[in-house]
Amino acid sequence: MKVQRLVLGMFNTNCYIISGKVLGKCILIDPADDAEVIRKCLVQQNLVPEAILLTHGHYDHFLAVPKLQEVWKELPVYCHSLDCPKEKEQYDMGMVFQTVTAFPNVRGIEEGQKLELAGFNITVYHTPGHTKGSVLFLVEDGLFTGDTLFCRSIGRTDFAGGDDAQMYLSLRRISEIKGDYNVYPGHEEVTTLSAEKRYNPYLK
Repeated sequence: MKVQRLVLGMFNTNCYIISGKVLGKCILIDPADDAEVIRKCLVQQNLVPEAILLTHGHYDHFLAVPKLQEVWKELPVYCHSLDCPKEKEQYDMGMVFQTVTAFPNVRGIEEGQKLELAGFNITVYHTPGHTKGSVLFLVEDGLFTGDTLFCRSIGRTDFAGGDDAQMYLSLRRISEIKGDYNVYPGHEEVTTLSAEKRYNPYLK
C-alpha cells in the first residue's frame, strides 16, 4: 500500500492518496482543499480516484470535493450518516460553506461496514466524540483517524456535535485495538498506534 500525504488548506489538513493495489486506481481520504493540487498529483501518477472517504463532516476536510466531482463524474463520497445534516450550507467565520449533504452521490457508512475500493479492503469504525459521525478507516496496516486521534493528542470536543463522554469511549476502544498500525491523522504528523499507546496521555 502506498500512502501519499498532502497538507492542504488554511487549517493544514491532511489529505491522503492511497494506491498500489489496482493499477491506475486510488482512494482519497479527506480531500481538504486545493482541488487543483490534488488533481495534478493524481494526473502525474496516472491515478483515477475510485472514491472519496470522509473521516467526518467538518468542511476543512472536504472543500475540494465539488471540483473533484467536476473532473471525475459520479465520484462517490462516503461519510457517516450522522455527519450528513439536512442543511446544505453551514456558516463559519462569516463565510458560507457547503455541507456533505450538498454533494451528489453521497453514500452513508456505518460501524463495522466493510468496503472494497481500488482493490483495498476497508473497515469502518464509528468513533464519535469530535463529531457525532466521526469514523476511523482501517486499510491494511494503516489507521486513518481523522480528528479523533492525533500524534500525542486528540481532536477537540467543543464544536457542535462534540462530546467528551463519547470521545472517552472512542479513545478507550482505540487503545484496545491489538497489534500495531501506522496512524494517519487528520492534522499533524503520522505516527504509530504503539507509540500513541505509550506516549499519548489520552490513551493511557
